[in-house]
Amino acid sequence: MASVPLRVLDINNFYSPVGGGIRVYHREKMRWCRENGVQCALVYPAGKDSVSDFEGGTMYAVKSPPLARSGYHFFVRGGPLREIIASYKPDVVELGSGIVVPGMVRESLRGIRSFGFYHSNWPVALPLSVLDITGGPIPRWFRRFAVPWMGRAYRGLDAVMGASETSLAVLREGGVKSTRKTPLGAHPGVFTPDARSEELRRELGVGPGGKLLLYMGRLAPEKGIHVLLETCPLLFREPGTVVVVAGRGHWRNRVLRAESRFGGRLRLLPYASQGGRGAVLMASADAFMSMGPCDTFSLVTLEALCCGTPVAACREAAAAELVEGAGGGSVYGPWNDPPALRDAVGKALEEAPAKKAGFRRFAERFTWDACFRRIFAVYGEDFCAGQAQR
Repeated sequence: MASVPLRVLDINNFYSPVGGGIRVYHREKMRWCRENGVQCALVYPAGKDSVSDFEGGTMYAVKSPPLARSGYHFFVRGGPLREIIASYKPDVVELGSGIVVPGMVRESLRGIRSFGFYHSNWPVALPLSVLDITGGPIPRWFRRFAVPWMGRAYRGLDAVMGASETSLAVLREGGVKSTRKTPLGAHPGVFTPDARSEELRRELGVGPGGKLLLYMGRLAPEKGIHVLLETCPLLFREPGTVVVVAGRGHWRNRVLRAESRFGGRLRLLPYASQGGRGAVLMASADAFMSMGPCDTFSLVTLEALCCGTPVAACREAAAAELVEGAGGGSVYGPWNDPPALRDAVGKALEEAPAKKAGFRRFAERFTWDACFRRIFAVYGEDFCAGQAQR
């Protein structure tokens, strides 16, 4: 029987063309699939319907309402998803959302190998991202309701993947039995200590003996941006400290107001892509900060470690696993405690050069090729080579 390409269909409620780690994951997956003879397509919610090509794959945007001011949209109709499944005829379906999507398409998945991927810790993130609620009892109440709901939504799939032990713990708490750990990857050749730029440091106002502290990501409460802004007065007690925030999001105006208050010691830069200027920023920083409690892996943390840059990471999220796995000592908690963040940054700045070299060696193990080979092994033994016999 002739060999034909394996057809993989991803459906993700949390993909956005202006998103962060989830956007990177799906685009890297399309590149990998093209290089390994796999047909790959992605279905995601957007402001209007469209079909486009990317890296040899197909991107199906389905018109959906916006998710408050988050910059994301949200599937509310299952009909278009079921129609795409019927026309695309996938061999494998990967569902990147455990909220409503599994129920919308469950009947269409009969006879198709189907998997979940817990990309977003939405039981924690949604009250923060949609309602801007950063404290009080509502986030706890929502999580108590949402985790069992997520577990029920994932039932019936062949397996559910998570990129970290933090993710797997939430899945098990929700009653998901068949879980697989599938860490994400980076490009060690792009994110490297060699990308460090003294010229960029000078442009950003970092003088001799000064320290450059970096946050790169979405400007939103689920990323802890408010915690960083509250911590800035504590960080600026150290002379020569400059905090750079690179990103976009609906808290941009708040960051701009803070930038005007701190007189050049806080700098807001445009969004930096996952390479090029982003890699230069990572390598040029003296410490990176990961403040949000929701990350299920934290690609930016891995990329910073690839550059040998120490990371101050909150204990509630998966970034802490990477920092501690690399031998770093700058994990802190709770996530919304400015003095704790300040102390963790201080520890990160004190990391010895030998440890920074160790960060790089640790992070080099996480490549996109290793990531997708592991994922396709979860899909099934016959799919590991990138092709299936039909």
